[in-house]
Amino acid sequence: MFSITLFLSHFVSDFAFSNVYSDKFLDKSDYYKHLIWVLLVFLAFNFDMLTGWMLLIVSLSVLLHIGIDLLRIRNKNTNIYFEIIFLGIFFLWSYLFRNFFQDSFLSNVFQFYIVGMIVTTAFGSFLFRTFNIFEKEKKDTIGASERLAIFIFVMAQNYLWSIIAVGAGVAYKLVFVKEKNIKELILSPTYAVLVSSFWFILMQNIY
Repeated sequence: MFSITLFLSHFVSDFAFSNVYSDKFLDKSDYYKHLIWVLLVFLAFNFDMLTGWMLLIVSLSVLLHIGIDLLRIRNKNTNIYFEIIFLGIFFLWSYLFRNFFQDSFLSNVFQFYIVGMIVTTAFGSFLFRTFNIFEKEKKDTIGASERLAIFIFVMAQNYLWSIIAVGAGVAYKLVFVKEKNIKELILSPTYAVLVSSFWFILMQNIY
């Protein structure tokens, strides 16, 4: 597997701690907050590569990401097709320049692990909003935390604690949050278990 720090930077920037459906995210006057987050993420994942051609490639990647954000803001909307297309573009972008980033301080295994974590947590929230499992403006901090715990335990092959995490997450939502959305109660941990298990198998076969 090749280095995917550029793809990872885009993926984390847009989905970790962000809701691409929210009015604030799509508000041009508020964009500077997200821009700061974008710059910090790209710097964090690529800081050791900011010399010569790699500095130019990272800079162009940031501009491409900003262009995607501005396109969302102009349309005042996004959808799953839009997001998948640009995730694919960034994945191809990473592949084209893979030789420049092969010595990244982030190992390929770690990069792939982080992608799986985001797919399970934040991207899961995006999918639930997309398919109206819950409202598009609703925060999903508790659900994402639940899925994060499940992902970590499944990837560590600690299945007892995975089951405990599922039970604890559902119990917390029922007792403290008074969650009444049955779809969310069931689908959130189910999604986490399925995606985490798939990602574990994928990593076993790739690395």
